[in-house]
Amino acid sequence: MFLSTLYVAEGYESGKETIRAMELKQLHDITFFVLDELENKLDEAMLGTKPISEGLSEADLLDALYHFEMPLMVVVSDSTGSVAASQKIDVTILSEMRSVLTNNTFLEKELGGHDHDTLSSSNYDLDQYFYNFAGTKYCIMFHDVALENGHKIRIFMVKESQSDNYVVDKVFTRLMISSTIVVWIAIWGAVAVAFFLWKRIESSNRRVITAANTDSQTGLLNERALREKFDSQQANFANREHIIYAAKFRNLSQILANNSSLIVSKTLHQLATQLRQNIDKSCLLARLNDGTFVIVAPYRKKDCIDTFHKLINEPQQVDNFQFSLDPTVVEVIFPNDVNRFDRLISSISTLIFSANQQRLPFLRYSRDLIKVSQKALQYSAEIRDAIEQHQFELYLQPKVDMRTGATVGAEALIRWNHPEDGLLTPYHFLDIVEQSNVRSQFARFVANEAAKLAKDLHSKGHHLPVSFNLNGYDVFDTEVTTTLEQIAVSLPATNYPMLEIELTESETSIDVKHIAEKLEYISSLGYSIALDDFGTGMSSFSFSHTLHINTIKIDRSFVIQLSDDERSYIPIKTIVYLANNYGYHIVVEGVETKEQAETLIKLGCHHCQGYFYAKPSTYSEFLERLV
Repeated sequence: MFLSTLYVAEGYESGKETIRAMELKQLHDITFFVLDELENKLDEAMLGTKPISEGLSEADLLDALYHFEMPLMVVVSDSTGSVAASQKIDVTILSEMRSVLTNNTFLEKELGGHDHDTLSSSNYDLDQYFYNFAGTKYCIMFHDVALENGHKIRIFMVKESQSDNYVVDKVFTRLMISSTIVVWIAIWGAVAVAFFLWKRIESSNRRVITAANTDSQTGLLNERALREKFDSQQANFANREHIIYAAKFRNLSQILANNSSLIVSKTLHQLATQLRQNIDKSCLLARLNDGTFVIVAPYRKKDCIDTFHKLINEPQQVDNFQFSLDPTVVEVIFPNDVNRFDRLISSISTLIFSANQQRLPFLRYSRDLIKVSQKALQYSAEIRDAIEQHQFELYLQPKVDMRTGATVGAEALIRWNHPEDGLLTPYHFLDIVEQSNVRSQFARFVANEAAKLAKDLHSKGHHLPVSFNLNGYDVFDTEVTTTLEQIAVSLPATNYPMLEIELTESETSIDVKHIAEKLEYISSLGYSIALDDFGTGMSSFSFSHTLHINTIKIDRSFVIQLSDDERSYIPIKTIVYLANNYGYHIVVEGVETKEQAETLIKLGCHHCQGYFYAKPSTYSEFLERLV
């Protein structure tokens, strides 16, 4: 009887723990599903610039919950307030729970005060996710999220818990029946049955723990499990070098855009299977929360790294489709480069960001690079506010007639007056802008500022065209086109084009047919079109004659090559000959010496930009030069 009673008690507690862990894992998955559903809405809401109640509505939250039939509640909060929604939970409970959840005292006392990004399987930790409210037990989880603009929000997910009822109904009741039978049969029979059932419960617990430690899409270790490996084998990792390769696949979004999410899942699962089958078990394979594949190999196991690198670069054949994943790979040595797991994860993320920014397929850890990349991440978060606060300024570099020294125009070059780092050139931020969601806003800012300068020059009697740069993709942006139309209407009538748009040659070759149509329309608005960095692309005159352009700007690389050997003149001679035949105006970039200017005049080039004549300067300094 004693053993039977003990078995019932132990079985009840173990069963409750198992059901709670499964319930918590379910809420964890629901939370990330809701976050994915809200991702675009959160970015569009421009939170941080206005109250959360204006950027996000209860209807938005309900849309994210409609997939689920269970009683659920979601609360999204930031420093300006909160928005909440629920299904199958009384609105009175929703209102009261919303007040409780956004109370920091409750957060610290009841929920442990830390982000529930990873799950813990101990009894103590499981209890912190469950909370009795108004006579009902709820499972609660929250996550802190940093939006793309750097603004932080917190999302709470609440589910009415069924764990206690389920255990009493399913587990406890069955255990009581079993124990009664055991008592009537015999003590030894009770022990045998108890042992058998205990093993089944233990097996169920193991399955729950395995699920909590496994990436559901690939079957690899997840980030939580990888962290536990590092924590439990701390001495091993601290005293022995390990090579860590991390790979993020650039083509996944394109594969998803053209195929179903099931194809993407199959592709990743197939790759994970290939990795497990071909890489030694002494190496750890994992997939991080952001989808990055990781291998951790002892230094002597470099062959595992080679296999990993080979397999992730091989095309994947799935359902009669062949996909190239196009990985960005980074390398970190533990503990030489970083000696803590948190720093390892952040370094991987920073390195991948930097590699993608530089369009590099592989990047090795370096302290200086981490600092630079962290600075780039900082700039990425600051650019939107910098545009709105007019921290960006257009400098002007004169275009000069080399025969007379007269200024015949100017190019507007963007600079950032950073409040902490001083004056920044495009090298520090232009790639970040072009890969962000403020690209259109940035292009419109540049166009409007260039128009202001051109109009001011005209009002002062200086009839000089001002050119400004646009990305090749900007001409397809309807908001940018609308801005160009508005500017064109605002310009005074003149006998010269007040504004010129410069596009790089490589960007105009993106989609020649459609960009030709766009440029023809923009030209019809009164803009002059220049082809920048001419001669550096693969096509040059083979496609440029199809575009509605007025000017070609010969790249500085041709000027640098000029020497006493007349064969160095051939590229520029050829460009000048063809440009004259097509009727293009010519501007040479990067003229830095008197000898270069004299040679270019002989070759038939008249207009140029370069430090020999003037560096880019502020608008006021440019005006002084004209005087």
